[in-house]
Amino acid sequence: MEEKRLTPRQRRFLEAYAVSGDPEDAALRAGYAPGRAAETGRRLLESPTVQDALAALRQTRPRPYPLTEQAIVGELCAIAFSDYTDYVRIEDGEVRITDSGSLDYSRRAAIAGIKDTGKGVEIKLHDKQKALELLAKYLGLWDKKDAGDNTLRVVFDAEAEQWAE
Repeated sequence: MEEKRLTPRQRRFLEAYAVSGDPEDAALRAGYAPGRAAETGRRLLESPTVQDALAALRQTRPRPYPLTEQAIVGELCAIAFSDYTDYVRIEDGEVRITDSGSLDYSRRAAIAGIKDTGKGVEIKLHDKQKALELLAKYLGLWDKKDAGDNTLRVVFDAEAEQWAE
């Protein structure tokens, strides 16, 4: 099946989905009804015609950024291991902000936003707890049955047990 068989609205959906990766957002941007956008987006993604067109679109479009496992884990690590002391320090009882030009990429990646409040500057970091949770899942540290009670599962191999003795 080829993209030619898509309706104009389905093409708009594909274009929006290729950018956002969010089927509900893409359905809204394509002009589908807001009350049913989530359902419509999921339904469209299940359509073989849309799936074929999306696969073709992905092959012909270069990614605007490196989308690799290493890149994603690196971004999560930057967020998970960020610390406010990388951005502010206290000197002589006053809060000093670190010059943003001195921050390396991983420190900048952890910043969700900076705004002038009129009384000072507010620096907001991305959700550290969520990043740690995603990394723990990636590493297989959470059992599905234990995920609800936040129990950490640690597995020692035989070599590690011998070392501990």
